[in-house]
Amino acid sequence: MKKYQLFIGGEWRDPSSGVWLNSVDPYSGEIWSQIPRADAQDADAAVETAHRAFKSDAWRGLTATRRGHLLRAFGDILAANAEQLARIEVRDNGKLYAEVLNQCRYMTEWFHYYGGLADKIEGSIPPIDKPNVLNMVRHEPLGVCACITPWNSPLLLLAWKAAPALAAGNTIVVKPSEYTSASTLEWARLSEQVGFPPGVINVITGLGQEVGEPLVRHRHVRKVAFTGGDQGGRGVNLAAANDFKRATLELGGKSANIVFDDADLDM
Repeated sequence: MKKYQLFIGGEWRDPSSGVWLNSVDPYSGEIWSQIPRADAQDADAAVETAHRAFKSDAWRGLTATRRGHLLRAFGDILAANAEQLARIEVRDNGKLYAEVLNQCRYMTEWFHYYGGLADKIEGSIPPIDKPNVLNMVRHEPLGVCACITPWNSPLLLLAWKAAPALAAGNTIVVKPSEYTSASTLEWARLSEQVGFPPGVINVITGLGQEVGEPLVRHRHVRKVAFTGGDQGGRGVNLAAANDFKRATLELGGKSANIVFDDADLDM
């Protein structure tokens, strides 16, 4: 049985609580791995590390073109390991292998696309009706971005969040669902092959109230990207509003089902 660790600052470490969560294979009902049960102390360590990385010359000093090269290289590595990632994700969430494999192959496109976009984020100098005044628009990275993903398609939904954030020069702290964290931790392990400066990518795992909420509330988190249920999204939105963080919420509830009177409920 595999016992995972948190990924913070380019290092693998045990949770400060010293507690792990069991990950159950939905097909067999057996425990196949253990996921760190992080807490507020771990969330603080991850965000502070990501904030230092954001301010460091090792990341901030990279040209946009170089950031793009890193993202495209990461996409290549993910493509080469798509089958391995798919097997792990299936064992975690129980979806069909064919579906998950397609997702793992497809998610690489986000890293290739945003890798190409990284050095094409341009500002502008709009005209202004004031003489001797330079009116300039410049796009700058926000800082630390919290990426919170659900159980059903953790890697694909992570790619939607992580690739644009990194392309723009931000650093990230990822918090996957406590039910399906293994594939995200393996994703982080593959990122070590790319050459991202330590602290640019961090992954913490555990329960929402114990580690997710402290992550969202942390003063150095400037952007929250969340996919999940309505109740969780409401909590994220309220926590983010406390100090006017930018929040993007992709919530559930769009797929209503109609149950007719003649439905076989037992079946």
